[in-house]
Amino acid sequence: MKTQKSTPTSESGKFIWPLLIATVITLFLFYIDEGYHNFRWMLNVGNWIAFLFYVAVIYGVQLLLTLPFFRFAPKFIIAATKFILIILAALFLTFIVFR
Repeated sequence: MKTQKSTPTSESGKFIWPLLIATVITLFLFYIDEGYHNFRWMLNVGNWIAFLFYVAVIYGVQLLLTLPFFRFAPKFIIAATKFILIILAALFLTFIVFR
């Protein structure tokens, strides 16, 4: 019976990649909506509070969608489905928040 070693990098990657994706998506949305195609929104503290809220919501949705669902699936299905679900969740949240 073979045991599979779990590296700290792969375990932390489960949490770092969704956080990075949530941050990039939120930066793009704030660039378009709050900053009117510039980064002047970064000068306002209130916008940073909203930014952190949106990152937390998108990150939380990603974790809720990915962690329980992918516990027993093969690796290639995990990668493909994770990509699709994260994109769909981000688009859904974008349309809900910015309609």
